[in-house]
Amino acid sequence: MCALFGWLDYKGVVSDKLLKKLTQALANAAEERGTDASGIAYVKGGKVSIYKRPKPAHKIRFNAPNGTRAVMGHTRMTTQGNEKFNFNNHPFYGRADVNFAFAHNGVLYNDKELRTERHLPNTQIERQGWQWSRQTRPWCWAGTRHPALPRCTAGPRRWR
Repeated sequence: MCALFGWLDYKGVVSDKLLKKLTQALANAAEERGTDASGIAYVKGGKVSIYKRPKPAHKIRFNAPNGTRAVMGHTRMTTQGNEKFNFNNHPFYGRADVNFAFAHNGVLYNDKELRTERHLPNTQIERQGWQWSRQTRPWCWAGTRHPALPRCTAGPRRWR
């Protein structure tokens, strides 16, 4: 499967140089669980940005800008959706009350059925969308109150 990784510098006391090294080290370690694609999402100045590529983590230099307070990352082993189309890779942008980023770890086996049953919109993402099975572990910045992260009161929902 895939791997999720990340860090949050609550007080902003860790040096930018060390956080960049930490991000790359975490990404490289997570590569053990997926080498097809890698990406990070970070929060800078209240704005969520995503950088992702269809490459293994060790071939990408993850450089979130100086002053970044939070990073979430994902390394992917493709199970559904071609990794060469970057819109299939993680993290993804989401929108509820505010913009947020999310990634998940798991296989979506019934998303088409859920879209039909729940009258959900189609997405460009191949076989991946807003609904997850119980085998999926999403990680997103939602409902947080920490000032380094955007606040989101509504996020992705789990369906049976």
